[in-house]
Amino acid sequence: MREPLPPSHAATLDSLYGALPLAVLLAGPDYAVRYANREFFRLTECSPADLALMNFQDVLSIFCLGACENLDDYLTHPGIWHDMDKPIAMADGGLAWTRVRVDRAALPWGEDGFVLLVENVTRYKVAIEGLLNRKNLYQSIVETRPDLICCFLPDWSITYANTASARFFGTTREDIVGEDFLWMLDPTLRESFAQAVTGITLDNPMAELEYKAPSSDPDDPPLWMRWIIQGFFYKTGHIRDYQATGLDVTGQKVTESQFMHADRLVSLGTLVSEVAHEISNPNNFIMLNAPLVLDLWRGVSPGVEALARAQESGEAVKVGPDAFGGLPLAEVSQHVPQLLQGIIEGSVRIRDFVRELKNFARQDIEGGFEMLPVNDVVQSAVLLMSKTIGLHTSRFSVRYGAGLPLVRGRRQRLEQIVVNLVQNACHALTGAHQGIEIETFHHDATGSVRIAVRDEGVGIRPDDLPRVTEPFYSTKREQGGTGLGLSISLSIAREHGGQLLIESTPGQGTSAIVALPAAQAPHEGPL
Repeated sequence: MREPLPPSHAATLDSLYGALPLAVLLAGPDYAVRYANREFFRLTECSPADLALMNFQDVLSIFCLGACENLDDYLTHPGIWHDMDKPIAMADGGLAWTRVRVDRAALPWGEDGFVLLVENVTRYKVAIEGLLNRKNLYQSIVETRPDLICCFLPDWSITYANTASARFFGTTREDIVGEDFLWMLDPTLRESFAQAVTGITLDNPMAELEYKAPSSDPDDPPLWMRWIIQGFFYKTGHIRDYQATGLDVTGQKVTESQFMHADRLVSLGTLVSEVAHEISNPNNFIMLNAPLVLDLWRGVSPGVEALARAQESGEAVKVGPDAFGGLPLAEVSQHVPQLLQGIIEGSVRIRDFVRELKNFARQDIEGGFEMLPVNDVVQSAVLLMSKTIGLHTSRFSVRYGAGLPLVRGRRQRLEQIVVNLVQNACHALTGAHQGIEIETFHHDATGSVRIAVRDEGVGIRPDDLPRVTEPFYSTKREQGGTGLGLSISLSIAREHGGQLLIESTPGQGTSAIVALPAAQAPHEGPL
């Protein structure tokens, strides 16, 4: 049985260790226990009477459950905490996970001895186990998914990648950890991906990026990928890390393209009934002028043949009054070029119209983005809609902005937006005296390039305005409207990183504006 400490020593030790959240036990050089604070008795089942019968080795065995037979194992590396493999029973009947530290030290009363520190780490143990369980659950979920899932730090170093990601990047899960995620991507995607990640903030924690993956084999079908990047933040608002999920949306893009292509064909069906007039007018020029040119040729051909024979024989050229079928040469020289010019212009007009019609009807799932002038897009759409416009209004105007930046997009789909908006504008008019105006311009505040289609028609009721871009919602159902035109136009605008803005006043008309980001300089703020 250990000798009790003098009261003065006990008071001194209580002032030093009594209020500590750690269990503290002091032993003399003979391993006899000299002191234990209140936390020691709360943390263990030992009572002061039990402790009086124990030495330092016995106390240590409480925590290591007999596994620490050699005290020197703990004294070889002083100052190191040792996590215990088993929980201990507490005074209140609960279990506690602990870590211990054993040091040789000079005791307050002057002799050398041992100090045992014990910390209750149950809370941390439970928290860590919870994190590990959530991690294992997370990995069990993401490992079975075909989507690419990668986690990376703000410096782009990868901390986790599922099997699908490693397979996609041509490496293993072990080798990909620590790699620079940005440099794992295709070089053509890095700049836009970095811009998307840079735009992630606490108020806007997610970003999306869609692109067509390049293929080394031109015969392979196109692969469309959509990356969804989410940022995770500390409570201070600073970014902690990111998770990027890559989705194969090829099937969706094919379906979406087919859906948009079907809408173009619906618009094309409306145009077909008017194509005959657009083609018949220039074709009439050809049909009328070609016989006249043929008749003139028949009249002048004898004279031409006589001239040719004279030149071949070296005879002097003699041209009589009947050499050109009785036609004055001045008249022939005047009318033949005019007739031929009419034929050429009619042919060019037919060629241009048919070409635009074919381009508009073409399915473009494999067509990538290109640099486009919006004025060319509008000109093509206006050419296609010229007959429809002429049937509905006598006041139509187009104002093309000068020096507009290029936009990056798909020509057919941007034309489809303009065709849809012009069709809606035409159907909104109640008479030919009401006008339609198209304008292209640069919006200085946002840096976007805009196409505005304005009409003086019936307008849209305030209750209908928020819903006009919903699929199958139509205010012209009795006129055969499908309710898809504006919905598809909005989808195309978003696909190009832009917006479709619609303003309307009943009885005064509607303004529909397509806002597209300029290709030369990234826009700042909303479009």
